Amino acid sequence: MKYLIFLMLIIPCLTFSGCQKEETKNISSLEAQDLTNLNYGTHPSQTVDIYLPKNRNSETKTIILVHGGSWLAGDKGELRDLALTFRNKGYATASVNYRLSHTAENHVFPAALDDLDNAIKFVSNKSQEWNVSDNLYSLMGLSAGGHLALLYTYTRNTDNKIKTVISIAGPTDLLSLYNTSSQHAQVVKWFVGQTPQENTAIYKEVSPISFVKNSSKPTLLFHGKQDLVVPYQQSLSLKVKLDEFDVKNKLVTYTNLGHEADVKVVPGFVSECEAWLAENLK
Repeated sequence: MKYLIFLMLIIPCLTFSGCQKEETKNISSLEAQDLTNLNYGTHPSQTVDIYLPKNRNSETKTIILVHGGSWLAGDKGELRDLALTFRNKGYATASVNYRLSHTAENHVFPAALDDLDNAIKFVSNKSQEWNVSDNLYSLMGLSAGGHLALLYTYTRNTDNKIKTVISIAGPTDLLSLYNTSSQHAQVVKWFVGQTPQENTAIYKEVSPISFVKNSSKPTLLFHGKQDLVVPYQQSLSLKVKLDEFDVKNKLVTYTNLGHEADVKVVPGFVSECEAWLAENLK
């Protein structure tokens, strides 16, 4: 779009219709594009898949997707269908891989959050090349990815590129999650690197609920009441805190659902996101 404006300034258009035809030609020449397994860092896990919509321009908004998997498993490819769903609605989408905990290299906090930070910077730096906006972003994460999306938005969004965040069954209070069961405790310890007894302060540092303030970004939450992996109370507690600080938010509750893996089949999920993004991603 910037290139088009430049041309219009230096090449006189004889008629208005002539200019209009030139603009249409430039826009229609941008087809949908898949750019997969791009490296935003040197580690094999530091990769991102990009899905660019047709007819995009410098105001095209981007949804950055963060996969789940208890911080120790999962892959960006699991969100491909979701990424394409939103691309078909005019959004650019970026699905991010990050270093996982409980591996041979044992990538504990803040490795995954650092990776998300670097992935977002990579996407922003490529915005002109891809012909999309460099500062109209939403983060959307599932489960552990929801946790990372919330934590990033509340603690590292210093350049204000992230306008809103969407969490699907994401943990918000890791001390509470640690205390849920011995299985939960083990998974959380693998991610954090220490137990609460060893380092109480870090459990506040890794919990999005600790960082809510009046200026926090609009937050959309989805959660099933029957969720046994990430208890529903995790999202409910965050909503209470957001309300306390007058932060715009919405919690969509599914009474009969548990920890759903395929959010596309969850009733109303995509339409809820569309309505929220139309109002808050600007």
